[in-house]
Amino acid sequence: MKFRYGGVAALAASLLLVSSSANAHHDLQLSVSVSPTTAGAVANTTISSNSGTYLGTTSTTHLPPGALVAHANDSTSPVSPSPQNGDVVGQIVSTSDSWIDGCGNPTNTTATVTWVEPVNSGAPAGTVAQIRGSAQILWTQISKDAYIVHKPNGDSKHAGAHYDIVTPDEPDEYACSGSSASGTTTTYGYAKSGGVTTNRIVSKNPSTVGSHTVHKEYTDTSGNGHSDSASFSTT
Repeated sequence: MKFRYGGVAALAASLLLVSSSANAHHDLQLSVSVSPTTAGAVANTTISSNSGTYLGTTSTTHLPPGALVAHANDSTSPVSPSPQNGDVVGQIVSTSDSWIDGCGNPTNTTATVTWVEPVNSGAPAGTVAQIRGSAQILWTQISKDAYIVHKPNGDSKHAGAHYDIVTPDEPDEYACSGSSASGTTTTYGYAKSGGVTTNRIVSKNPSTVGSHTVHKEYTDTSGNGHSDSASFSTT
C-alpha cells in the first residue's frame, strides 16, 4: 500500500495486473520489512516506494502467500480478534508536491490508516476488509480507501493463495504538474484505539521461515504500467 498526496496507494497493496504489459516499468524502488521477523508472529509491515513523476491513478500490492490479514467478518478471519471500525491500523508518511499548499513546495505528510466497517458495496470482488488513509493539508482533509482482497486461487504474481491491497482511486488530482512523490506505509500488527495498542490483530507474518516476495503495481496518469518487487525474510 502506498500513500501519496494524502491518499492510500495500496497495501500497500493488489491493485490491475499491468506488469506483463510491454510498457511496464520496474522503477518503484520498492523495499519491504517486518518487525519482528519471527515466522508466524503478529508483526508491523513497512512498505516503501518512490514513484518519481509517474503519478499513479490505481495501485495494487500483492502480499506473499502465507501472510495473514484480518477480515471484517470475524467468522472468516484467519486472525482473531479482528480490528473494529475506527481502529488505527497503520500510518503513511509521504513526500509530495500538492497545489493545496502551493506548487514548488514539497512537504512531508503523515496520514492515519483506519479500519472501516461495513465494507462498501462497490468494493472489488473478493474484498474481505476496507481501510482508509486520511490526512490534513492546510484546510483540506483528504481521504482515500483501499481494500484487502483475498486471492484463494492465486494470480499472475503468486500461484498460491494470498492477499492483495487494492487502491482503485489514487489522489493524483491533488498533485502539481510535473511533481514527484515517495511514501512509506506501515501496517501495524496490532490495532490501536485512542492511541493505545489493543489485542486486536491486523496481520501476521508467513508461518514458514525464509524469504517472501511482495509485488507492487500501478497505472500512471498516462495509462502506463509500473511494477516492482522486494523481499523480506522470516526467521
